Amino acid sequence: MTLREGMGFQYLSPQEQQAYKIMLNAFSAMAPSIDCSKIHPSVDLIKVLHAVLGDNPAVIYFDKTKFETELSFFGKRIILVGVHPKSQAEKMNLALEETANKIASSVKTRSSDEYSLLINLYESFQKNIKYDDKELQANSRGLSNNPVSHNAYGALINRLAVCDGFSSAFALAAKKLGFECMLVIGRSTYTTSFAEHAWNIIKVRNKYYHLDVTWDARRYNEFAELSYAYFALTDEEISSDHTWNKAATPVCSYNDFSYYSKNGLYANNTEQLNKIIKAIAGKQANVFKIKLSRCIKLPNNAGDYLAQMVLNEVAKPGGRKRASYGWNEHTRCFFAKIV
Repeated sequence: MTLREGMGFQYLSPQEQQAYKIMLNAFSAMAPSIDCSKIHPSVDLIKVLHAVLGDNPAVIYFDKTKFETELSFFGKRIILVGVHPKSQAEKMNLALEETANKIASSVKTRSSDEYSLLINLYESFQKNIKYDDKELQANSRGLSNNPVSHNAYGALINRLAVCDGFSSAFALAAKKLGFECMLVIGRSTYTTSFAEHAWNIIKVRNKYYHLDVTWDARRYNEFAELSYAYFALTDEEISSDHTWNKAATPVCSYNDFSYYSKNGLYANNTEQLNKIIKAIAGKQANVFKIKLSRCIKLPNNAGDYLAQMVLNEVAKPGGRKRASYGWNEHTRCFFAKIV
């Protein structure tokens, strides 16, 4: 297991970078604890831990949901919980490495450029990894019944994960494809209330983009249709339902990798919206995926309204059509499936 400094390292202060290197050395040796005696007392240890683990998603030999601190005459020490025996950890790492390589190889055979590499990887995660709802419920009670769901092993080997497992695995696979990728630790809401969350920022030709495969995978689990609402977003776009320490991440200001822009599915006004709906209906497609500008004013029942627009276009005189649909006010993404 080769560990190295990554994107997250670049956004730390000199004192934090020193702490990063100390932690990196401990993880490289699969140490059961981290000696913090040489780390400046003002350093936020959890912040640095997140940066190290975000840059090195192959670190899976302990329970990332728990950290304990120990104070003694010699200074502070972080005690890692749930540490696997070294022989077991090495076997797990080998399995993880082989699986990540297979995924990267499979994606490469179906891709011709950076965009197709990323979109195919994103779709693969939606299709093959389930969200661990039981672990989420346990976490809400301050517990963890399946700690491995929080790392890349749980996502790629068990195919079951929560947000930090999804994002760790995505970063690992993206690195195999030659991208720089980091984890972002912040807060987000999938339904109504904000909670701790993790997602990714990826670098493509000196441009940075947010990717939250977790929320799109949950939408795929709900509708059995691929979702791109959180694929390649800007800071402004994702800020509608995500919060994080922006000083610790690169600026994401480009939307040229948006699935909707790439496929002519972004509407800036009502006229464009009507044209997109007509174009999709004209292809006799039964799935509609559209992203709307905030300039387009919608009624309070926006999902119902958009679904009816689609049904009005596809329903034949005297015929009946129904649609299952979803509307995300935060991302302004609409999905409808005609049945």
